[in-house]
Amino acid sequence: MKKILILIGLVFGIMTTVSICQSWYTLNSGLRVIYPSNVWTCIEKAKNYQSSGNNQLAEKFLRKAEQLTLAAEPFNPKNWPSHWPRTQEAIDIIRYAPPSAYIYRIFGDYARECSRPKEAIRYIKMYLNRSYIPDATYLYKLAGLLESEGLYTQAIDTYQELLQCIDARNFHNQAPSVSTIQQRVRILNARIEPQVVLILDMRMQDLPEYLSDVESVFKGKTSILGKQYIVVKDQVLDRMLAEQNLTRKEIIDDLEERERIVKLLNVKYILEPFVVKIENMYIFQVRVYRAGQREPIEMYEYKNENYEFLPNFFQRFFLQFQDERIPEELLIPENLYQWTFETSDAVIDVAVSDNGNSIIAGCSDGRVYIFNRSGKLQRSFKESDEIVRVAISPDGRFAAWASLDGRICLAEGSRIIYQTRVKNLVRAISIGENGKFWVYAVNEKIVFLDRKGETFWTRSASDWIKSIRISSDSNWVAVGTTAGELALYNGEGNLAWSKNLGSQIENIRFSPEIENISVCVKNNIVYVFSILGAETLKFTPGDDVRFLSFNQDILDSVNGIWNWWYYFPDRKRKNIWYYSVDKSVKAADSASTAKFYVLGRGKNLLAYTVIWK
Repeated sequence: MKKILILIGLVFGIMTTVSICQSWYTLNSGLRVIYPSNVWTCIEKAKNYQSSGNNQLAEKFLRKAEQLTLAAEPFNPKNWPSHWPRTQEAIDIIRYAPPSAYIYRIFGDYARECSRPKEAIRYIKMYLNRSYIPDATYLYKLAGLLESEGLYTQAIDTYQELLQCIDARNFHNQAPSVSTIQQRVRILNARIEPQVVLILDMRMQDLPEYLSDVESVFKGKTSILGKQYIVVKDQVLDRMLAEQNLTRKEIIDDLEERERIVKLLNVKYILEPFVVKIENMYIFQVRVYRAGQREPIEMYEYKNENYEFLPNFFQRFFLQFQDERIPEELLIPENLYQWTFETSDAVIDVAVSDNGNSIIAGCSDGRVYIFNRSGKLQRSFKESDEIVRVAISPDGRFAAWASLDGRICLAEGSRIIYQTRVKNLVRAISIGENGKFWVYAVNEKIVFLDRKGETFWTRSASDWIKSIRISSDSNWVAVGTTAGELALYNGEGNLAWSKNLGSQIENIRFSPEIENISVCVKNNIVYVFSILGAETLKFTPGDDVRFLSFNQDILDSVNGIWNWWYYFPDRKRKNIWYYSVDKSVKAADSASTAKFYVLGRGKNLLAYTVIWK
């Protein structure tokens, strides 16, 4: 993939855990059904006093709730305290633990929220000791508290207890995955004593020849591992294998021989890496085995269509293996599917408002749909012929469309405020902010009018118009023709400048500050011109574009869909990232100030956003 380094002048013309977030009261609000009103009133008063900043009174009422609860013991079917609920809801909760246990669960969560971990540990232990059936959520929570206090051995014992409960299926509440628990045990063992790690040779499948050194790149990243892990060096492994008359391949394929080598080298964990290419996707996977176990205890997987991310994934693995945070420089963008909508017929054209909060789509059966950002249909219209072009204002308040029979409509909300009919094909429409002015093109003719339909001026381009765009402030109109002419008119209709780009102009966008114009032509080149007509950027979609210095408005102007590539700036605004758009997509548009885009494929509208992971 070709890489381009571009120096852009700074002056024109110079060429991104729920339970932790929940309060102790919210976490335990479901326990209301097991307590009589006098007990729960104390708990509610504790919540209210804590909210107002009076922790002393909050704790006083929690103690009162404890006294009332303990005074009602014992809780059993033959001696059930009077006035205490015996509904089915209450019984469903009390079958796991008595009310006297749950009161300490409340105490534990309260102490945890107040940043008193030792107190939280004591009360959660009291809750668990009084329970009839182990609570998986609170065993995990207890282990985490012990870990945070540096009580690693106790934390490991608690994690192991939780694993036994899961294995025996003797628990209630939500249990984390076994892999997650085993990872915590591994990390804590490494904190107590350095763990010896054996990294097996990487298995590679269907990789191109130029990735033959991928294993050495992976092993080169082992330096990221801290002092808590000791990696068996290749020389040590080879010497031991020679002594045992074994090869590296044999300890990959023969688990018994592997176990023998593992014991001789005092290995605690084995890492088995894989890199494969399946269709267009590169997949990097690492299976983690504990010495003496034949099934992996953890598995890490990363995938992307771009092989250049493999070193990034290698670094991520070694960081995540140590439970370390992924630094921002290793984050990469991923498409996040938002919603889909099946229209009545094939989608012909789509448009997205600048902030992505409004979307319009026109279909071959004459139906026009308008959605909000979350995909909720706001309104629809029906024309008697196929919709050929749609547009939406930057703020999303105004929408316009044209049908094959020459009818043009401008709507504000659910009301059509202007309509007309022309004799030839409407080739492009664009609307300014608040719908104050808008433009449309009929063959080579440009019409500039206000929301009431009063025409202020018309002009004729040198050839049929393919793309037209009015700036958000309505002070400029950029026009692109099928012959490749780009022309810029001011709000009065005077020609500011024109250029011949040699190929049909597919798309035009103004930058957010209206200081730049981005233009995409059919021969797969994107240009950025200053409003004065100076060329500041030129690249081919699909290239890696890296900015050594840049003007933010130039960078923002590139954001969008250009010839089936979706472009957007990175988090530090120094690089351009991109995704290829499926060629089966017939209509596409994106927000200019947000990483949000909408595609039309057949009868389906598909909306995506970009997240950094």
